[in-house]
This record gives sequence, C-alpha cells and structure tokens, in this order.
Amino acid sequence: MTTKPVSVTIEEQLLEYAQSEVQAGRAKSVSALVNAALARRAEADHTADAAVLAAVETVLADPDSSARVERMTAHLLAQRERVEKQTADG
Repeated sequence: MTTKPVSVTIEEQLLEYAQSEVQAGRAKSVSALVNAALARRAEADHTADAAVLAAVETVLADPDSSARVERMTAHLLAQRERVEKQTADG
C-alpha cells in the first residue's frame, strides 16, 4: 500500500506511549503504530456502518417494524421539542 508523509499533532502522553511501544519492540515505528490504530478504527467504523445498513434493510422489509420506528421517532422528536421549549422558557 502506498504511504504519504503527513504532519499531525498529538497529545504529549500519546506520543510518549507510542515512542515507548517502539522502544519496547512492540511497534516498528510511531507511524506504524498510528497506521495500525487508524486501520482498527476504520474497520470498526465499517463494521458499525454495515450493521446499521442491515438493520435499516430489516426494518424496511417489515412494515410492522417500519411503523414502530416511525412511532418511536415521532415520540422522540416530540420529547426533544418539549425539552427545547422548556429550556428556552427558562
């Protein structure tokens, strides 16, 4: 895979951790550690996205589920509206 140098700013304690991982031989480099962490995060995000899409497809395929979701959404939106009004009224 092609790599590209970039500059990032990270918290000092995270840099210290990354450097200690390299010194201990648990990571090839700080860049390798950051790449691995981002790869894990990307995979987790893709997995979560796939789960949401599967859930949406399931709901759309079942009219009863769709109706329940619509009722729940309307209820939540009404609650949010009430809370916003109460907050605005002080």
